[in-house]
Amino acid sequence: MPVVLLFQSWPALCALVILISLFTSPTLANTASTSQEPISVGVVADNEPYSNFSANGTEGFSIDVLNEVSRISGLKFEYRVGSWSDIFAAFQRGEIDVVDEVSWREDRAQSMLFTRPYHIRQTVVMHDKRRPLPSIRSLEDLKPYRVGSLKDIYYASVLRNAGLNTAEYSLQSEMVQALSFGWIDAIIGPEITLNYFARQKGFASLEMASPAPLNGQDKEDFRLAVALDRPDLQAKLDHALAQIKPEWLEKLRIRWQEFGGRPLVSTQFELSPSDKATIRQQGPLRVGLMRDYAPLSFDNEGKVQGLTVDVLSRVADLTGVRVVPVVDQWHNLIELFKRGEIDVMANISDLPARRSFSRFTAPYHHVSVVGFSRSSDIRLESAADLDGLTVGYGAGIFYEKALQQAIGSNAVAFSDQASMFIALQNGQVDLVLTALDNGNHWVREMGLYNLHIAGELMLNGETVREDLRFAFRPALEPMVPVFNKALSAIAPAEMRVIENRWLGAAMNNPAANNPLTFTKTEQAYLESRNYRLTFCAHTDWMPLQGISEDGKHEGMAASLLGHLAKRLSVQFDHHPTESWPEALQALAGGRCDLLPAVPASNTLESNPNITLTDAYYTLPTVVLGRIETPFFNSITELHGKRIGVSNHTAWANDLSLSHPGLNLQPHRNEKVAIQKVQAGELYGYIGTLASTNFLLQELEINDIRVVGRIPMDTSLAIAIHEKNTVLVSILEKTLATLSAAERKDMEKRWLSISLEEKVDYALLWKLLAGALIVFALLIYWNRKLRRLNRELARANQKLAEISTTDQLTGVGNRTYFEEMFEARFEACRNANRPYLVAMIDADHFKRVNDQWGHEAGDACLMQLANILKSHFSDFDSEIVRFGGEEFVIFATITHSEQVEGRLENLRERVEKTTISFEANPIKLTISIGYCCATPQASDLPQHWFRAADRALYDAKDAGRNCVIKRQP
Repeated sequence: MPVVLLFQSWPALCALVILISLFTSPTLANTASTSQEPISVGVVADNEPYSNFSANGTEGFSIDVLNEVSRISGLKFEYRVGSWSDIFAAFQRGEIDVVDEVSWREDRAQSMLFTRPYHIRQTVVMHDKRRPLPSIRSLEDLKPYRVGSLKDIYYASVLRNAGLNTAEYSLQSEMVQALSFGWIDAIIGPEITLNYFARQKGFASLEMASPAPLNGQDKEDFRLAVALDRPDLQAKLDHALAQIKPEWLEKLRIRWQEFGGRPLVSTQFELSPSDKATIRQQGPLRVGLMRDYAPLSFDNEGKVQGLTVDVLSRVADLTGVRVVPVVDQWHNLIELFKRGEIDVMANISDLPARRSFSRFTAPYHHVSVVGFSRSSDIRLESAADLDGLTVGYGAGIFYEKALQQAIGSNAVAFSDQASMFIALQNGQVDLVLTALDNGNHWVREMGLYNLHIAGELMLNGETVREDLRFAFRPALEPMVPVFNKALSAIAPAEMRVIENRWLGAAMNNPAANNPLTFTKTEQAYLESRNYRLTFCAHTDWMPLQGISEDGKHEGMAASLLGHLAKRLSVQFDHHPTESWPEALQALAGGRCDLLPAVPASNTLESNPNITLTDAYYTLPTVVLGRIETPFFNSITELHGKRIGVSNHTAWANDLSLSHPGLNLQPHRNEKVAIQKVQAGELYGYIGTLASTNFLLQELEINDIRVVGRIPMDTSLAIAIHEKNTVLVSILEKTLATLSAAERKDMEKRWLSISLEEKVDYALLWKLLAGALIVFALLIYWNRKLRRLNRELARANQKLAEISTTDQLTGVGNRTYFEEMFEARFEACRNANRPYLVAMIDADHFKRVNDQWGHEAGDACLMQLANILKSHFSDFDSEIVRFGGEEFVIFATITHSEQVEGRLENLRERVEKTTISFEANPIKLTISIGYCCATPQASDLPQHWFRAADRALYDAKDAGRNCVIKRQP
């Protein structure tokens, strides 16, 4: 070709080259395709976990597959979400390019093109392993059982023709719930979907029993389909699916089936410099844990356990935060938390009413709130189903107000779960509401197998579910992001292990039945030590541990080592030391291998070369006082008073930091400190309940008692040198196998000691030798004895009065209330007479203390008590100072119509009274809430108290200085 012609045709040649490159280059081809109109893909809504439209947009297993296809092919997808019938009809009309989750059928193949399958959905039979089915090989095997299935499912006719007793459900989530609640025995449905809903609802006991015996109809293939005239699109989609590895699809299935789509790998945990500074400045966190909220948190023979405890331990491991557990009932913990005497609540939900005193983390667990009933006929599908039922619930629970608004006085509060289930069993309530996991625990624990689950609680048109979080007091708000980061760093698989450990187990201690196995390294360590380990001990800390005069190791720690010795086949040798500090030094110096009983609070801080096992026992910390010392409600009531503590106490430093107003007096010897309390040199002594109770019995001291509790429990652990990591692992494994019976045995042997009387034979011989003298003086002693008996009777009477009387006001105290309240109630019920309970609170009393001082406040309380005593002198009544500025009156009433007038007169009388303190006139007003009604056979005294308490809050909400009534 001439050169001139070549140059003349150059533009056309360039265009041809570019066009060829566009269709041959993969990169350019993909670029071209992405610039085209997006491909519309029809996906099914509400088909979790495959495809669903939520607040996060369109998501699910199938959506993730489609996104991967889009990435590989370069096609841009636009999702159209709707029901299967709507999506399929739009596809047939040509309004949608691709339809997802469609199975190949011969009739469909006449009108559409299919890709290869990307998933095979297996239909299975699911059962509850708490009520397991036998081996299922055919539908005939299911005939004796109630079987749940979806309405209009494609295999419905197969089930009917087999003669099964089926129950049909509109939603798969309803079907899963019915199986967990025991309404049916088995369900048939897609494995991934059923497992997804079981995990989402926390029904850990549900699992696959077998593939569904549906004669070849138990599998569905998921494919993409396009119209017959789009072979190019079908080829691209099929080619992209072929590039997806089976391993990737399997991980995706597990991610959606087991973990709801959450990533299988946790986020990398890294604290910011400010977070690390916050932790360094933070002392041990006093964490409130419910003692009867199994399997989430519960006291198992002195060891606090449960799902919440494991999550808390994992967070502590990640962050390095030190934790001091405070184990108690919910209503006590929440009051301590509000007063700032504990730092964290572990079993709490986020509510607007709590945000003024709480700073919440993200939730770490969700639980269903359900109703348990003796009747299988009771079903909860709406709030209206509660009408006419007496319903028990946990006092202070987050849905309390909504429940009271729905059913009024038929809502009965209980302070503990066990009492609530006993009331249900005894017919005092028709239904009890609780977390599903907790309720199942009490059914097993108490053997209440005649109870039925009525369904999930519905209030205000919504299903009530509890989101469990950690809550910090406001001053510790910087700790919230620290905990959130740690919670996010717990991998879903690790969280599933924790959930399965507690939610899927029927035993109290799931580790107790695990076989004790050691690694080769651990076995080699024991062999290298010739199966002998050396320990040091506290010489005088009974009944926890001590050394007898003949050098024998005693106490709970000795029993613990006995159990460990049997399991490990080792011998424990005692290395003697003179004191506790010397024992710690011996461990640090390698002269002994372990310390069997160490307070877990600040041992690590003061001894950085020591590490601790998990705590194996938790001891309450109490305050001892003289018999006339009043009970206290808040630690602040001890400010300024001389309080003794042991100078080896782990938490004394932390207590001083959190309550600088305390005047703590360290003592080397606990006996000496208690004797000083007895002599009046100390106002009180703080120690563990176990050790102080032991000393009181040993010293035969009867005029000292427990006057309150300190929210800093002492957790016992085993201490090991930090470099001896192999021994740490061995002991951790061995401690985990201790059974509840063994813990109970240790507790019974050492913490319930009764001292035996000792016979002094030398004294006996002297008495025999002086028998004649005693006989001669018999008449004299008889006369003296009668006088001493009279004095003793007066002393006992005074002691009884002191123990039940508030020392400031002279009215009854909490002990007197506990003795008399129920007795008075029973008397009214037996006599068919009205019972009055009135709660009286001095308005804005803190202002009095702040303006004129606590002495002025005491003078006001004494004057108020005198007014109460004189005002009700003609009533058959009891007056109690319930705490602080709050009083309770409970009385047997003859004429109930006079009660409101009498209480209103009391309010006016207090309002008109001027109290003089150091020439300063002080005025008071009071708010009164009361309940007055005649108890019936099924009524409980708590109904009256709760009604009066709520009425008092109503009076405060109404502006104070008024009288409000509520019915029980």
